[in-house]
Amino acid sequence: MIDLTLDDSGVATLVLDRPAARNALPTEAWWRLAETVAAIPASARVLLVASAVPGIFSAGADLADLARLIDDVPARTAFRMAMAAATEALAGLPVPSIAAVEGACHGAGVALTLACDIVVAGSLAQFAIPPARLGIGYPAGDVARLITRVGRSQAARLLFTAAPIDAAEALRIGLATMAGDGREVARLVASRDVGALRLLKAIATDPADPAHDSGFEASFASPAFAAGVARYRGKP
Repeated sequence: MIDLTLDDSGVATLVLDRPAARNALPTEAWWRLAETVAAIPASARVLLVASAVPGIFSAGADLADLARLIDDVPARTAFRMAMAAATEALAGLPVPSIAAVEGACHGAGVALTLACDIVVAGSLAQFAIPPARLGIGYPAGDVARLITRVGRSQAARLLFTAAPIDAAEALRIGLATMAGDGREVARLVASRDVGALRLLKAIATDPADPAHDSGFEASFASPAFAAGVARYRGKP
């Protein structure tokens, strides 16, 4: 259902693979996702979140699993906490994260992409947030990320209409970052200096942290910067 690999270039790939349910995730899978993200090796330079199922990124939460929440009140809290654990783990990664969206990305699947730094949309990508059609809400933390990503008005449109949008529209409003192949973007990011990637991710996550001033200054002592200056000067 959820697999993790790490290649020699430092690209860690978290793969959603539940074809029978269109990569819809039940409560236990959200816990597994959080545990998998926490287990990403320290040698990883970037995380790619992708699907092994053609034509689908994720249908979101598993409706068969959610149906039991009608009567099982404690299970409602368990589901909310499991989903939050997964998205917070993704958002809190110390390295960049990229969602490669090919095909449909609905509901809680969108929440996964909102927890990533970069969303790369394939030509057939489609995004929708359908809770208003289903008679339920959407986690507050994910709504906050959605507003940060696309603005309050576009967030309201997506939430209130529950209507799907295609890749071009997702790019236009900022729900997707760029068009293309997420794997290629991940390889490009992995080719950059890992120290710089981690510093830049930390700064982007919390720009107001005063500790970043000393981190920025210390980065000029990095071997990568010295090597870059030497190349610029034409030295061997």
